[in-house]
Amino acid sequence: MRLTNRDAIVEHIQGLIETGALPGAVFGVATATEVIAVHALGYRQLKPEALPMTQDTTFDWASLTKVVATTAITMRLLERGFFRLDDLVERFVAGNFGSLGLSHLLTHTSGLPAWLDLAPYPKAAERIGAISRASRLYSPGHQVLYSDLNYILLGYILEHVSGQALDRLFVSEVANPLGMTQTGFGPSDHRDIAATEWDAETNQYVVGVVHDENARAAGGVSGHAGLFGTVADLLRFGQAILNASSWLAPPTMASWLRARTQGIPGELRAYGFQKPHPLSSAGDFMSPDAVGHTGFTGTSLWVDPHFGVAMVLLTNRVHLGRKSNAPIRLRPIFHNMVLAGLRP
Repeated sequence: MRLTNRDAIVEHIQGLIETGALPGAVFGVATATEVIAVHALGYRQLKPEALPMTQDTTFDWASLTKVVATTAITMRLLERGFFRLDDLVERFVAGNFGSLGLSHLLTHTSGLPAWLDLAPYPKAAERIGAISRASRLYSPGHQVLYSDLNYILLGYILEHVSGQALDRLFVSEVANPLGMTQTGFGPSDHRDIAATEWDAETNQYVVGVVHDENARAAGGVSGHAGLFGTVADLLRFGQAILNASSWLAPPTMASWLRARTQGIPGELRAYGFQKPHPLSSAGDFMSPDAVGHTGFTGTSLWVDPHFGVAMVLLTNRVHLGRKSNAPIRLRPIFHNMVLAGLRP
């Protein structure tokens, strides 16, 4: 397969960089068997000196951690009998969780609030307790509400059932099997790292330290954020979704990617992943088979098995401040251009 409009995609992104809407970006496109495009543009850091973006630049993946690490590990352990997805949370961790099940965490239908300041609670037991005491906005299964708390809690459950720390689980269950040699939980000491936000306390940009405050307070390892990696490794993960491989059995993969929240108010979701819907970043051309996820720092992965393509767009969005919206608008336009430019 070829990407016939690669130059047009480069020109579009370069235009955003030249107008100051975007510091830089790396994008990649792959089929199940080959990478057909990778390009780096702009800068990974603007001040105190402008540092160029490269194809090897490491990004803070932010909430991509939810699918690349936590959901992926969940599906691996599910195959080996560690739990069932209709198991209740209280089976694994102490707290007042009632009818809340693992499937509710995976689909963001738990009813938990979107966010909670967990910085005062660095220990796992303290965080689990704080989440269990949080006010429930909905009964489990009645509303889709995206929440970091779902995946923070799921990360601790994975550690409990396996007896291993989440970062070690990621290496054994995802990174090593897929050959993702440039990805891991931070802090990251890779040479080329995209800077995120300006930190007034240290008077410098955050580089190599997780941007998310709750993940940072947990030492950089959490079920909702913390992974750092490159475009090459994220494409490898996308290719694993496209491939029928020994990493996950075909029934497992089919179950993972299936839409799970039809008929429930809120966005359409699979386990972990978004499905294409009007408010998603998928764009206008993706098939109903597609799945994707984004990260607050400006990262994005969408995979469409119907068209046989994985699309990665990594930007350092928060480098210009948290209100920068150019990368958000760029995502669906990028996906539209890629899908329109694919040819045998």
